Amino acid sequence: MEEKAIDYFRKYESIIPDFERFLASLLTPQPYWLRVNTLKISTQKLIERLLQKGFVLEQFGNLNAYKIIEKPVKHPGATLEYSLGYYYIQDLSSMAPVLALNPSNEDTVLDMAAAPGSKTTMMAELMRNEGLIVANDINFNRIKSLAGNIERLGITDVILTQKDARVASFGLKFSKILLDAPCSGEGVYRKNPWGFKGVDERQHRYLGMQQMRMLKNASNHLEEGGIIVYSTCTYHPYENESVVKYAIEKLNLAPIKVKIPIPHIVGVDRWKDETYEFHEDCIRIYPHMVDTGGMFIAVLAKE
Repeated sequence: MEEKAIDYFRKYESIIPDFERFLASLLTPQPYWLRVNTLKISTQKLIERLLQKGFVLEQFGNLNAYKIIEKPVKHPGATLEYSLGYYYIQDLSSMAPVLALNPSNEDTVLDMAAAPGSKTTMMAELMRNEGLIVANDINFNRIKSLAGNIERLGITDVILTQKDARVASFGLKFSKILLDAPCSGEGVYRKNPWGFKGVDERQHRYLGMQQMRMLKNASNHLEEGGIIVYSTCTYHPYENESVVKYAIEKLNLAPIKVKIPIPHIVGVDRWKDETYEFHEDCIRIYPHMVDTGGMFIAVLAKE
């Protein structure tokens, strides 16, 4: 499986810096990260409880993000504190789109593909359980998981919907929209290498077309002056920069440069027959830059 994975990811050698280190990182198990649910417990109290249980944690900068170095249980979700909703298992890269969106309790937010809820629940925490979040997913079983996480973490400012994000009407305009789009999932390879199924160029293009449909619908639901954060956990430009290019040229959305406190580089400026003049406004996170998954982020404004 490792040899097949290496062969698969070779197609990105021209766009991923320090490519051999990138390949090496794929063969290293990804650590667990956690985020304290400050709606239920203070950071200090939770960290003290976990340290007493035998956890060894490493905070990332000043963020509410802790890498689990050692744990006394097989899975970090197998604790009383987790069941009580005191923390959420969430990769550092998964936190990045929410940091880029930066929602407040004055916002009305749409999370278009929300399940299982890592980003929805992080937004609710940042919004202090105020404002409004509409969390949507097309899959009922995934919505059940989303609902369970919302209940466990004590979140009350979320409305759940089950709609097709490509075409659905959500009934109102939003000040901020998160479209963490379904994708080929290459950035989460380290979490589940045995379950990873790569896709070919034709499938990348198909996924990109579906992502464009979602982004067009997101634009239709965005207030004037509002922003959309478009993100994927994959590396292919057809699902990333090409989708942003469509948003700029066809939807009249404007890219905004946003800084996040997580190591990253700018987007790709060229892929095959396409060029992306806006690439410096995009964010790419790679696992060899910081010990987490891969992520692409673009912030788009409706002016």
